[in-house]
Amino acid sequence: MTFDERLAAIRTNMIERRLDALVAIHDGSHFIETPNPVFVLSRFKSLGPAAVVLRREGEPTLIVTPAWDAERAAEYCPQRVAAADDVVEGAKAALGAGAPANVGIAGLSFARWEVARGLTQLLPQATEADAVVFDAAAAKTADEIAHARVATKIAELTYAHLLTIARPGLSEDEVAVELKRYSRGLGAEDNFLLLCAGPRNAAVAPSHGRIMQAGDTLVAEITPSYRGQLAQICRTVMLGPAPDELKRKYALLVRAMEDGIRAAVPGVAMSQVCRAINAVLEAEGYGEYCHPPHIRRRGHGLGFGSIRPGDVSLDNDTVLTEGMLFMIHPNQHLPETGYLLCGEPVLLTSAGAEPLTAQRSALAEIGA
Repeated sequence: MTFDERLAAIRTNMIERRLDALVAIHDGSHFIETPNPVFVLSRFKSLGPAAVVLRREGEPTLIVTPAWDAERAAEYCPQRVAAADDVVEGAKAALGAGAPANVGIAGLSFARWEVARGLTQLLPQATEADAVVFDAAAAKTADEIAHARVATKIAELTYAHLLTIARPGLSEDEVAVELKRYSRGLGAEDNFLLLCAGPRNAAVAPSHGRIMQAGDTLVAEITPSYRGQLAQICRTVMLGPAPDELKRKYALLVRAMEDGIRAAVPGVAMSQVCRAINAVLEAEGYGEYCHPPHIRRRGHGLGFGSIRPGDVSLDNDTVLTEGMLFMIHPNQHLPETGYLLCGEPVLLTSAGAEPLTAQRSALAEIGA
């Protein structure tokens, strides 16, 4: 899919919903779990609140704040860019004096209160239109897929760097800061990194200054973004020789992940991917640990634009189609080992789920 084909699909959705115009809004607060309709419609990752006004015909208009960032936006966006100091006033100007009667708004529920209030006051009769944008963006464009491959490579190189620097006596914060610096040097815009270590981790969390010790298990979610597209890898590292039981339990998670990857084919509901992962653990007596409060999902979509197809969870019946990009990670708390991480980003092709990583998850040992 190309970017122009995506815009055409969004316009088709607008016609089906009888929308004359669409306003996409984003407040500039980028987060891995929050979809961004402005990025979907413009390919631009803003510094501040931004909007796109799209009519059934004609080029879309990207409204950028702060106004001085419009020059950077013009480098990314093929459409018209309008600089503004206030995103709602910018949207008002783009709609014009004869504002269309039927307008949809995408992204309203994710925006900050003051941005959402201003837009709803401007367009009190507008309808919610998230699906108009995100349904058409469930499959990634060719550019987004290419960027995901670069982001994945950055993640793997960053992990390789972790293996060279992590050791007892360093704090989690020192390792996390160095990994973020390193990934930025490789071209990442940011790295949504979770990293912690302990003798028995309850979950994965942001670093919090603990001094790592011999015998710790280090868990990390490495999630760089490249040109607005996220990729993620989930890894587990032992600081010292890994006990045999830890090796066996980690091999169990890898086997569950592989079954999940094999289950992810076009036409299958995402819930079936989760069931395939759970089945491996249930067969070994861990059925209790396959549900809350121990685990809620086995993966998730990868934004920043659209996070479709959503979570790899039992309650997600989204049917998988070619071009979808998402994580499969059977991250799991087990009573014998604590929390372990294992996961790869995958691209759904006609043949099934293609992991984007060059090396799959494997338990690593430092100083063994």
